[in-house]
Amino acid sequence: MSQPLEGYVVMVTRPEEQARGLIDAIEARGGRVVFAPMIAIEPVESWESRQRLAALDDYDALIFISRNAAETGLKQIAAAGSSILRQQIFAVGVGTASRLHELGVADVLAPRSEFSSEGLLKLPGLSAHEINGKRVLIIRGMGGRELLAHALQQRGAQVDYCEVYERRVPSARLGSVLEAHGVTVPDIVVVTSPEALSNLADKIDQEGLQNMFDVPLMVAGHRAAQEVDRLGFSLEPVVVENPGDATVVEALVVWANNGQ
Repeated sequence: MSQPLEGYVVMVTRPEEQARGLIDAIEARGGRVVFAPMIAIEPVESWESRQRLAALDDYDALIFISRNAAETGLKQIAAAGSSILRQQIFAVGVGTASRLHELGVADVLAPRSEFSSEGLLKLPGLSAHEINGKRVLIIRGMGGRELLAHALQQRGAQVDYCEVYERRVPSARLGSVLEAHGVTVPDIVVVTSPEALSNLADKIDQEGLQNMFDVPLMVAGHRAAQEVDRLGFSLEPVVVENPGDATVVEALVVWANNGQ
């Protein structure tokens, strides 16, 4: 009996630290994976971040912005000799929440849909009534959107950042990765962040791989979907709201069953 993704080549662009579960799940359903990460994650530490992690008891709430923030942040919290037993813990989405659970954090509040800063801001625990006068630490990568902090400050919270990693574009050439797998173009590309999508478009342009602009994309969320056409991709993307491994694989199976 054939598997639902048999005969399909799926390119996975997640950072190496996040890709293994998705790759295994795709291969378990018969798919062939080309692994071409579009973001590399490097831990960073600053004097300011170390000071904030050492003084976590001063904060009422911690917000983890990504799976990488969860993994790297918890390592740095342990290294600082701190704990997160007294704070409310928030995660930007179910993937980040799941990773926190796997790392031993029992109680995590996360949106059930709209996995973004906007979704977080709709949670009752971050309403003006609940957060006014409290101290919040946002654990994230370097840079990023300011919407969440600004909105919480307007609701009366005191907000600090703790930046625990940086993102960079991997040095490997996309054309060389495809060639190593014996693939001219994959059947579909899974891109679960706007930054990875932008990096993918840049690599395609820089390497002259123009036929990659005609490959179907699966993206996470409507914010990323809006970027697809602007960046030069020709096909309407497949959109998943939840970028977790199970949801992505289920959407790939539906896409394949529809004869795409």
